[in-house]
Amino acid sequence: MKYFIVIAVFLVGISSSYAQKHATCDDAIPIKTASFGPVTPAGWADSSLCEKGNENMYFGKSHKVVWFSFIAPSDTVLTFQIVPENATDDFDFMLFKADRGDFCQKEKQRKVKPIRTNFAKPTAYSKGATGLSLKGTEAFIAPGYNSPNSSAVQVKKGEWYYLVVDNYVSNKGGFMLNIPILSATAPVTTDNKSYIDAMPIKAPPITPPTAIPATHPNFYIHVLDSANHPIKALLILDGIQEGASIKADTDIFSVTLKKYQTVKIRANAAGHMPYQSSYSTTGDTSSATFWVRLQPIRAAEKITLKDIYFQGDSPNILPESLPALDYLLTFVVNNPNVNILIKGYTNDPDHSASEQYDQRLSEKRAKAVMNYLVENGIDKKRMKCIGYGNSKLLYPRPINEDQKAANRRVEIEIQ
Repeated sequence: MKYFIVIAVFLVGISSSYAQKHATCDDAIPIKTASFGPVTPAGWADSSLCEKGNENMYFGKSHKVVWFSFIAPSDTVLTFQIVPENATDDFDFMLFKADRGDFCQKEKQRKVKPIRTNFAKPTAYSKGATGLSLKGTEAFIAPGYNSPNSSAVQVKKGEWYYLVVDNYVSNKGGFMLNIPILSATAPVTTDNKSYIDAMPIKAPPITPPTAIPATHPNFYIHVLDSANHPIKALLILDGIQEGASIKADTDIFSVTLKKYQTVKIRANAAGHMPYQSSYSTTGDTSSATFWVRLQPIRAAEKITLKDIYFQGDSPNILPESLPALDYLLTFVVNNPNVNILIKGYTNDPDHSASEQYDQRLSEKRAKAVMNYLVENGIDKKRMKCIGYGNSKLLYPRPINEDQKAANRRVEIEIQ
C-alpha cells in the first residue's frame, strides 16, 4: 500500500534547565547563542555516562548533570568554556558528536563514545573554568590536578554536538556556557591562527540564593491513538522555558504553566502522522487537560511544520530551526519504509527577482532540508528534491507576514 502525505514546512526569515530525577540526552537544551546561563545541573546522570575504572572517558559515578545540544554554523574550530559562578566549584564535561538521528537512543545503550572529556580538579589559575581550548593538547583529561582545557575540535557546518556537564561536588552556584563559534561575528575560516581562544574567564557575580516557591502541575497532556487508547509518543514542548525544549517519551505528561504563557506541542509515534499544536493560558492558571490524538499514516494527509528559519534570500538554515527539524527527523527515523519527495517554493508575488533566481533558490532550500536529514543518518536514496520557484503561491497577494510565510515553504510528500 502506498502512502501519500504532504508535510508543509513554512520557511520564514528572521525580520533554567528542566528538573527531572534523571537528566538524559532527550532533555538537552538547544544552544543558539555564544553565551548561555547561568544554569545549574538538576538531574542525575544515567548509567550510560558512568563507568568506574575508565576515568578518562566516563564519570566515575552518578552526579547532577545538564545536557546541551548545538549545531556547528560553519567549517570551523570548536572551543568552549564552562565558567562557574563560584571559582571553587568543580564542573566536568563530556562532548559527543551526533552522527545519526537516533543518537540519544544509541547513547543510552552505550553505542557511542565521547570525543572529548575533562574531569580535572579546579585550579587557582583557571578560577574553576574548564572546556576546549586551542592550547589544549589532550582529548581526554583524567581526574586530578591536570589541565582544565581539552584540545579543540575541527567541526564542519551542520554537524550536531551534545555536551553534558557534571557537578562533581555540591555546588555553590551555577555556571555560564560560552561557545564562541555561535556568535554572529565568529570567523568563518578554518585556520587556527585566525581564532581567538575561548572567551575570557570572567564568572558572573555571585548572588545569594533565593527561595523558589513550590509549584504544582496545572497542565496535563494525554496522548491517544485514533481509537482513543493511550499511546507512547515523543513529546517535544517549546515555550515553557526560554531557550529550552522539554522532551519526554510518554503517554501522559504534566507541567506547570504561568499566566499568559504559550507552549508549542509536537508529538511523534511510529506509524502515525506527526502532530503539532499549541496551548495558551489566560489569567486563570487552574488545571487544564490537553488531548493529543495521533492518526495513522494514510493517503492524502497533510500537516504544516512551522519554525524552519532561513537566512534572507539564502538556503542557509539557521540554528533556531533545530526543534522543528528534529521533529521532522524523528518522524522519518520512526518510519524507515517511507520515502519522501522534498518540494521547495519561494515567496515573490511581485516578481522582484528573476524566474531563474526563484527557481534556483527553491531548489537549494529543498536540498538544504534533505542535507540536514542525510547528515543525521537518513539514507539519501529515500529522498528526492524538486523546486517550484515562485509558482503555486498559496496567497498570490499576501497581505501580512503569515501569508508570506505560507508561500515561502517546503512541502514533503511521503510516499
